[in-house]
Amino acid sequence: MVGACHLDRKARAATPYTIGASNPVALGAWPGGVARNVAENLVRLGAEVALVSRLGRDDDGLSLLAGLGDLAIDTSGVTLAERAPTAFHLIALQPDGEMLVAVADMRIYDEITPALLEDLPAALWQSEAIFADCNLPAATLGILAGLCEGKRRFAVNAVSPAKALRLRPHLAACDLVFVNRQEAAALLGAPAEGLDPPAAAAKLRAEGAGEVVLSLGGAGICIAAEGKPLMLDSDEARLVDITGAGDALAAAYLEARLRGVDPRKAGRRALAAAALTVGCAESVCPRLTPAALDAMAAA
Repeated sequence: MVGACHLDRKARAATPYTIGASNPVALGAWPGGVARNVAENLVRLGAEVALVSRLGRDDDGLSLLAGLGDLAIDTSGVTLAERAPTAFHLIALQPDGEMLVAVADMRIYDEITPALLEDLPAALWQSEAIFADCNLPAATLGILAGLCEGKRRFAVNAVSPAKALRLRPHLAACDLVFVNRQEAAALLGAPAEGLDPPAAAAKLRAEGAGEVVLSLGGAGICIAAEGKPLMLDSDEARLVDITGAGDALAAAYLEARLRGVDPRKAGRRALAAAALTVGCAESVCPRLTPAALDAMAAA
């Protein structure tokens, strides 16, 4: 896993937010970041995982590093910056758990450069797959694509519409791409409004991506693999906090596909993981297990 690792600070409003006014909230903090969340979800599903990320040499960074060790995640690829602080992510949640807006300072991830990767232990790259998020610089995504070519699968999460553009030059190197509607539109240079999910996913495949999982929020997912794109409805879930649901979905899908599970069944497990995650306050659900996904996917 290569990419973001930081705290998700969540400000949940007591009543719907009033724009331009002070709003009462309950503030909490949980470990987060796309790559870190995917790594933890994979560990909970029984995979062996190493994380490559960049933390500040501050209280947040040292706390996150200790927590990764407690999860048995290999941290030999996690480096500490001397000057830059650990990334900051503040999420404003409505009372029902939907996100109103988020603000973030992710500049430290610009330090995950090709040169930094070259200094890491070579054993980190001897894996079945490399997962990266688009918080990374475009040049770093290119290096990772090269490390995977013909040797291991390369999976990428687009993160946001703006950051998805970093993936554009490397789309053809991706075996698996995770996007939402807005990110797919950005990659295709098309408006998000009115975007047809099967057509968009198929076009991303036509432009080089090996397999595409397009998340539609509460409406489910569209999977473009071999043959006609699949549309799968979301599992019913009580919404507590939407944060991290996409990371759980990506982790469960990737884990299943690496085991040879077909796209439809992998998609059902992915949707089950997302449903578990939106039902808890943490960014990674502590109840996520293979048995829990088996039961939900079979229901």
